[in-house]
Amino acid sequence: MTDTTSHSAKFLLLFILFLPLHIAWGQEEVASSWQVKGFVDTYHAVRSEKPNNFMSSRTRIRGEIGKSFEGSSLFVSFNATYNALLKERTGFELREAYLDHRDDHWGFRLGRQLVIWGAADGVRITDLVSPMDMTEFLAQDYDDIRMPVNALRLFVFNDKMKLELLAVPTFEGYKLPTDAINPWCILPKDSPLPILWEENGSHPSLHFANIEYGGKLSFTLPGVDFSLSALHTWNKMPVFTYRPTDTHIVVSPQYYRMGFFGGDISKPLGQLVLRGEAAFNVGKHFSYRPDASDQEQKGFNTVNYLVGIDWYAPKDWVVMAQFSSESILKYEDQIAQPHHNSLLTLNVSKKLLDNTLQLSNFTYFDLNHKGWFSRFTAAYSLNDFIQLSLGYDWFGGDEGVFSAYKNNSEVWAKAKYSF
Repeated sequence: MTDTTSHSAKFLLLFILFLPLHIAWGQEEVASSWQVKGFVDTYHAVRSEKPNNFMSSRTRIRGEIGKSFEGSSLFVSFNATYNALLKERTGFELREAYLDHRDDHWGFRLGRQLVIWGAADGVRITDLVSPMDMTEFLAQDYDDIRMPVNALRLFVFNDKMKLELLAVPTFEGYKLPTDAINPWCILPKDSPLPILWEENGSHPSLHFANIEYGGKLSFTLPGVDFSLSALHTWNKMPVFTYRPTDTHIVVSPQYYRMGFFGGDISKPLGQLVLRGEAAFNVGKHFSYRPDASDQEQKGFNTVNYLVGIDWYAPKDWVVMAQFSSESILKYEDQIAQPHHNSLLTLNVSKKLLDNTLQLSNFTYFDLNHKGWFSRFTAAYSLNDFIQLSLGYDWFGGDEGVFSAYKNNSEVWAKAKYSF
């Protein structure tokens, strides 16, 4: 059993043990009901260049079970997956399992849950609580990339303000593609010696001192929404260290504490919505260049920001553009990342045929390295239950992370049945 699975099991046990306490409050159950829903989807992708091999082939059943009480609800969701390429991803996965309670001006949510902060679309500035599943890089739905965490969230609110306090007792980092058979593997392919991935003991232990905690204060005012947030967390994306031996190069992930102070804002203006988000990261660690990996690791402060504009145009057109940047203060040359790292995103969609067909494109463009990832999608709803999708993922560039996958451009198809 992995550390993540063990921690999830312990937190689920705590969740189950907490339920009698909640029931013992003496709330009378009125109009309680069970809700059962979910979907079955199957996704398959083929490389568009030779050797035209399968890049992904997986089928999944998602189940969602909920029960409502007076002011409270229980929710559990799970995945049962068969993955023909990545056998270790085949099996049962508990996705969410939480108890949610809301009173007139306060509430809480306890259990395994998704935590979404910020106003950015597909870019992480203050949305640093839930880690990401990168086993198929960005070539999957963003809802599937974001991972749940075991957390307790407390809320105090009125019609204009909401305060959220957060505690995450168990660490979960990014899921990274490190198996050589995975076409999205992040390990070097041109190494003079075989690469050995070694992560034993690298994850922070289940200890009080390792708890993540923070808060977010949100305001909903006439004509503008904004929030302020702060978090003492772990960098969920590890720093990579390289240790050569006579027969291998050992690559190990190392996780470090960091914190941030930030905020976001959203302002509608007719057909437009203006968005902004910024964060000051404290003590963020970065991977060093392989030839400098023997230097002592240290944290750096960074400034991250994003500006975006959304246009909800006539005739069911939507255009969303964003510019984001990260600047490392007191930059040093051993850092593998550029001093200033900038990204442009463009999301364009159009609905046709009485909203049964949606054509869309989401593009990331790396301004530093002139690389890109662009996902083209055509999604057609046969009825309220069945949706068929066809798409193309296009990678390109000469440098940077997107260029590393320039031979991974793929054609994909997906079918989904909701119940």
